[in-house]
Amino acid sequence: MEGLNYTFTDVIKVWQGSKSIWHYISLPEQMSDEIHTLSQYHQTKRRGWGAVKVEVTVQDQQWQTSIFPVFEGGRYALFLKADVRKKLGVTVGSEITVTLKLTF
Repeated sequence: MEGLNYTFTDVIKVWQGSKSIWHYISLPEQMSDEIHTLSQYHQTKRRGWGAVKVEVTVQDQQWQTSIFPVFEGGRYALFLKADVRKKLGVTVGSEITVTLKLTF
């Protein structure tokens, strides 16, 4: 960890609910645990569903969003909207490297 920046690589997965489909990547377990601990001390206002605000960088794309502690034992997930996936040229099964900056 450099300050509040994290970099990791994961494969894009898909989750399909009864009414929606979500594309996401999972943060590593240790990274998720650390972010969860940090968020308990740094967020002045609780965010819904345990969300943590982040600035995301992938390749030459940068955007602001939130990560959520869902799926796979409470590990944080970064959801990837269709327009982001299109700009990056990625799909389910693509491996991407992500840098997150926590923006409590």
